[in-house]
Amino acid sequence: MVVENTNEQITAQEENKELFGQLTKRNEQYMMSLDKALIAGNISEEKRVIIYNEMLKNLINGQKSGQTARQIYGTVTERTNDLLASPKDNDTGRSEDWKIMLDGGLLMGAMFALITGISAFIGSGQGSEMGIITMILNFIIGGFVILLISKNLPNKNKGKKGNTLRYILVSTSGMLGWMFIMTASMALLPSSINILMSAGVNIAIGVTAFAAKMYFKRKLNIRGGLF
Repeated sequence: MVVENTNEQITAQEENKELFGQLTKRNEQYMMSLDKALIAGNISEEKRVIIYNEMLKNLINGQKSGQTARQIYGTVTERTNDLLASPKDNDTGRSEDWKIMLDGGLLMGAMFALITGISAFIGSGQGSEMGIITMILNFIIGGFVILLISKNLPNKNKGKKGNTLRYILVSTSGMLGWMFIMTASMALLPSSINILMSAGVNIAIGVTAFAAKMYFKRKLNIRGGLF
């Protein structure tokens, strides 16, 4: 079966090369732009070959009547979104757990750092109560809690009784556990280890973490998180 699939893959690749040479300049540019977009969207080469094989045949047929790729498939962005949303071309609608944890951790860490920093800045202007170890724990535990919550969203388990109740229990216990660990670290760890950070440092960490969240979400095409 593997050999058969490989042979089909090679045949489709060779056919695509021949078909691509028959495209008009406008359609050729469309396909090149689409290829870049799908690569950025983490669509595997095997799937792209199959997608292009079907599209190229349709485009060449459309060229006979003067149709362009945009008229047939819409803009490159629209076609890309359709393919990324298609179950056929996206094995799962959800990224790996570590990606969701990374995305959630950066978001929660950024929010907590910004809130703490801004509160301290507006208030007395003194160092915040959150130390460096607490900050690190916030990123890690926050990401883990977001991962748990995302895995138990009610619409992820349609047809299963009690999934809404489970979601409420998991999200509530997760958030309470998160806050307990954060509070305990601030209360129990000495300031010589859990070094307090100024408002400006907290704000800078928050902005950087949020920028990193946006970058990795797009770069890794992270799907399945809460935000």
